[in-house]
Amino acid sequence: MSRNQNRAFGNNPEVTPPSVEAQPPPIPPPTQQAPASAFNFIVPTEMIDLPSKGEFYLEGHPLCGVDSIEIKHMTAKEEDILTSSTLLKKGIALDKMLQSIIVDKRIKVGDLLIGDKNALLIASRIFGYGAAYTVRALCPKCESEFATTVDLAELKSKVLTAVQAVKITPVNTFVVTLPQSNFAIEFRLLTSKDESAMSGNKSGGTMKLLKLITVSVNEQTDRIYIERALQSLPIIDTSILKKTYAAVMPDVDMRQDIECGECGEISEMGVPLNADFFWPDL
Repeated sequence: MSRNQNRAFGNNPEVTPPSVEAQPPPIPPPTQQAPASAFNFIVPTEMIDLPSKGEFYLEGHPLCGVDSIEIKHMTAKEEDILTSSTLLKKGIALDKMLQSIIVDKRIKVGDLLIGDKNALLIASRIFGYGAAYTVRALCPKCESEFATTVDLAELKSKVLTAVQAVKITPVNTFVVTLPQSNFAIEFRLLTSKDESAMSGNKSGGTMKLLKLITVSVNEQTDRIYIERALQSLPIIDTSILKKTYAAVMPDVDMRQDIECGECGEISEMGVPLNADFFWPDL
């Protein structure tokens, strides 16, 4: 020990001079936070109101009681899906595109009610290519074919009115008693998967629709009994059943008034939804 140490601490034996080992360790310089990855790109999303408001999905379905759904804006990836010749030939391009932009992957396009699927198609078209949609129409008065542009942003959900003759069951099916046959028909709402099954077979459109929507006839669920009962329905009952189904099905109101460029006649047309729907020009 040096003399200077003795002077600094005196001759008090209880005072121990600090050793080199007892010195506190140097404080390390602050670490720099790693920069965020330059490859983390965020695609904008939107919340889309569902015509069904989630009221007609069974308990356990991810959309049961949910009135909106989150979708991403389309990118080049989705455009490639829409232009895929293979997917277009199979008729599944639109479904594949929708599945790609739905954020919640528990939701499957095939399980969507048709009206909810239509709402997603319209919203994705607006965000991708704008609300202006040019279609070709035929004037009912002068029979001239002309191009017209509709504003997709003006399309709204159907206003559903209560149908007094229809009862809703606890499993979200509907029961109506037809006036002429007096059959009690229980029917359900169709999904996107059902719609694909119908489009795959071009024949027997009315019977195909009735067989798909009918759950029971006079509380009988046997499919042979149901088919024979439907085949025996008078045409007035068939018409009432289809109108009742259309009245209770939540959907987007696709009707728009258009004006003929030749004669000025104003008529109503339904906006078509197909693969061409996603291209801004004819």
